[in-house]
Amino acid sequence: MLTATLPEDLAIDLRLLVMTIAHAVDLVGVDDVLHGRRVAMLARELACHMGWPEAEQLLLYDAGLLHDCGVSSTRVHRRLVVDLEWAGADAHCVRGYDLLVDFPPLAHLANIVRFHHSRWEWLLQQSLPDNTARFANLIYLADRIDVLAAPFHAEQTLLAHVEEIRLRLARERGRMFAPELIDAFMAISEGEAFWLALQPECVHQYHTDMESHGDLQMVGWNDFKRCADIFARIIDAKSPYTEQHSRGVARLSRYLAERLGLDAVTCEKIEVAGLLHDIGKLQIPDEIIEGHDPLTPHQFDIMKGHSYATLQVLKPLHAIDEIARWASYHHETPDGHGYPFHLGGDALPLAARIINVADIFQALAQERPYRKPMSPAQIMTILHERAASGRADATVVAAVAADLAQCHRIALCQN
Repeated sequence: MLTATLPEDLAIDLRLLVMTIAHAVDLVGVDDVLHGRRVAMLARELACHMGWPEAEQLLLYDAGLLHDCGVSSTRVHRRLVVDLEWAGADAHCVRGYDLLVDFPPLAHLANIVRFHHSRWEWLLQQSLPDNTARFANLIYLADRIDVLAAPFHAEQTLLAHVEEIRLRLARERGRMFAPELIDAFMAISEGEAFWLALQPECVHQYHTDMESHGDLQMVGWNDFKRCADIFARIIDAKSPYTEQHSRGVARLSRYLAERLGLDAVTCEKIEVAGLLHDIGKLQIPDEIIEGHDPLTPHQFDIMKGHSYATLQVLKPLHAIDEIARWASYHHETPDGHGYPFHLGGDALPLAARIINVADIFQALAQERPYRKPMSPAQIMTILHERAASGRADATVVAAVAADLAQCHRIALCQN
């Protein structure tokens, strides 16, 4: 049965929401999903060492978590975590700024994200708001510390390379990085503890401890829905072939829910679940998303993990538990042969059935590397076949067929 809980009653801790966005963004690292959390920890610890106020420490922690929110591509991520400087790095800074600047709860972080790959000597020549330059430059330093250290985590050989990392960054004092920041780094990094704290178990514990730091600030339904749109924009930027996919699925899901007579509150929640459904795809390598050939069995196994990853990212947000489940069930089918939970029959909510059909419709209506967009008639042939075999809800498919042209426009965000 669909819940009667009102979205207006929603209250989510902003710090927890920031951590959830960071978790999603870190998925792009694929084999190393702690980069953002390490940068946040390093930035806060450096600010603490310099005696900066606690409010600034917390702000820098949040900025560190979100500094790469403009990165959706695994190819771009690989460049950012290999090269100390990269000519194309500014693009993701601008994109991150655009994502945050119009979202009031996080707009104060937008300029820090915008300039977090800018050299100190350049920042000094700009007319920036108070503290923007030093905050952005501290995130840049924390980011580059982690980039230089990351290759040695897996082999547990980091301590053997500490001095070369320290000397490499010290050479950039006054050029890439502000002198006071490098001085603080050189002082705090003398001890092994600074580097040992970058181990995964330590980072996870630090992240958990930070959940209760700072003043409690709650986000209501309207702001959360706007944040869900940020998630969708991050997800859909992964590839030109997925542009507008999440938004299209969300809009079509809501439209179908309304046509099926569901109440306004449930329709709102289904729309947000549609915006969030593909969060887990951020961890799928670009080469799989943009492949021109059918997926190999191994690639399909990797792909199957994305809807489960969506649930894991959203799981800490207990206030949206139902929305998270609907989002993660979008590849489940009425016959119980979908993935990854093999739900079916009465165990598969109508909301998830709607999102499943909307997801299929929107994907088929868009171009993919291996095919051209399908016509509405071609899409309906596939949906009818799926409904007949129990792989799609027949009632939802019938709702699409009854208003096919409008569903097509909505799925492509043309209406």
